[in-house]
Amino acid sequence: MILPFLDLLWGIGIGIIISLPLGPVALITMRRTVEHGLRAGIISGLAIALLDTIATVIILLGLHHSIRTFNHIPRWLFIIGTLIVFFYGLRMLLADPLKTIERDLPWHEHFFASIVLALTNPSTYLAFGVIGAFLTRFIDRPLFTRAQVAIGFFIGAFIWWSLLAFIAFTQKNRYQKAVFLNKIIGGIIMILAVVAILHNITSLHVPFFIHLPQ
Repeated sequence: MILPFLDLLWGIGIGIIISLPLGPVALITMRRTVEHGLRAGIISGLAIALLDTIATVIILLGLHHSIRTFNHIPRWLFIIGTLIVFFYGLRMLLADPLKTIERDLPWHEHFFASIVLALTNPSTYLAFGVIGAFLTRFIDRPLFTRAQVAIGFFIGAFIWWSLLAFIAFTQKNRYQKAVFLNKIIGGIIMILAVVAILHNITSLHVPFFIHLPQ
């Protein structure tokens, strides 16, 4: 009886695996959860899960062949994205977690802020390439199978992002008191952004290409 839902389970597993790496977006989402509460973290995770699921659907339908931005990152987008990540890291470095208060902001502010952050973050496009690698075996499968994989992917991704937000929320007091750790994380994000910009400037491969299944 579990066989009809095997593809759904595959999708859930892929969604969780793709979401596992704790990059700048994940660290910033955890920070947003600490600052604004569990609701903000879950909404931010929902936004990122939806964005990755849209990419999953495009790849499963084979539409990525006709979308140029799916195959490379323009230099200008790469630089803007890394600068945004850099200033997020700078904000974390300079902020005092002990003075952070929870603010009840409208849901759409957290949702669209996460969308903008993800779309301008170069690692998002790298994640699209990884998603494509995982989905290669499903591209030629029946539409119902691909639909199960896409639904499962969203469920898996959302589970992971919700769990990440819950962990950040439950560790809120400890996180706020870890001033030194907070500054280290901010510094790491800034360093990653600087390295990414330097690599892009010195690289001969412009724009940066993503390898998606043919």
